[in-house]
Order: sequence, then C-alpha cells, then structure tokens
Amino acid sequence: MHASLVEAQPGIAWPAIRRGDLSRSRVIRLLLELRSLPSRLSGAAQSPPPLTPDDMTRAGWLLLHEQPGREVVFGWVGRAWKVSDGGDRLPAIEPAGFAAFDRPGFTKVAFSIRVQPHGTGRSLVLTETQTAATHPGSRRRFRPYWRVIGPFSGLIRRQLLGIVRADAERQTPPESGQPSPDRSAARGHNFTDAIV
Repeated sequence: MHASLVEAQPGIAWPAIRRGDLSRSRVIRLLLELRSLPSRLSGAAQSPPPLTPDDMTRAGWLLLHEQPGREVVFGWVGRAWKVSDGGDRLPAIEPAGFAAFDRPGFTKVAFSIRVQPHGTGRSLVLTETQTAATHPGSRRRFRPYWRVIGPFSGLIRRQLLGIVRADAERQTPPESGQPSPDRSAARGHNFTDAIV
C-alpha cells in the first residue's frame, strides 16, 4: 500500500485520480519502455501500456468495482513472468468471475486507488496492489518475478500519487497564513502489500 496526503478535498482529488496521466513522468515512461522491450524484440503483439485509469481496461485489465468519488478497483489475470508474450492474459474472464477464477498456472492481480477525507480540506489518496496465485507452481514462478518487479511497481504508484497530489493541489488555492503541509502522516504508509 502507498499513500499520499493531499492538500485538497476529496471532491477535487477524485477528478485528479481519474485523469492522472502516467506519461507525464519520465521515470514511468522509461520503466514502461523497459517492460515492453522483450515483446518488441521478439516481435510479439503488445497492448498499449495503461497510462490513465481509463486505459487500464483497454490494456487488458478488468474494472472490478467503482464507487465514483471514492474508489476504483481493477483486476488482471495472466502469467506475468512470461514477459515476452505480455503475460498471456485471459481477456475472456468477466469481472464477476475474477474472485472465483482458480485455473492452475495463473496469477491474479488486483489494483485499487481510493480517496478519503483526512481532516479539513485534506484527503488521503491510497493505492493498494494484491496478488494471488491459482496454484503452487504459479506461486513459485511469480515470486522471483515480483522480487524484481515489485519495487518498480511501487515506484510507479508513488509517481502516480505525486501526479495526483500536484494536480489536486493546483486546483486548491493555498490559504494565507497557513503553515506548510505536514506529510509525515503519509510517509509511514509506503509499503507493498503482495499476497502470494
């Protein structure tokens, strides 16, 4: 889970989440280029990388849940360790069948981003990624992949939170005479929650 304290109300932070564009980060663009390199070298077809929440479904993710103004949850099923073929996604899975999917040989990933009030005029924006293997063999294959990719996944989420914070705070004029924001409450939440 990663979190960011935003000096804006949830009603301002939420639109910043929904239109957050990862392509604005050079770090993320570089990481996505590196991730797609094996596919490009092998000539395999590849989906465009998800750069906004709306792109997630176009890139093979399922929209599992959305509570407008509060939370959106996406899910993905595949073989993430098979980088050269894009993880061998199974786009035929319907959102309602995501939780029950248990075909051996795959990993399920759920990604959420939500906003909640945090005092007067502030919001806490949180992202969480959870993974589950459908079989012990999948778990064995996924663990080394996640050891390498997990820190970069966390970096992308921190970059996303920075983009959301900057956009939301740009929409909120600072109050005169107010002290500088104390973001120490959010600093302690930077950890990855991977359940494998």
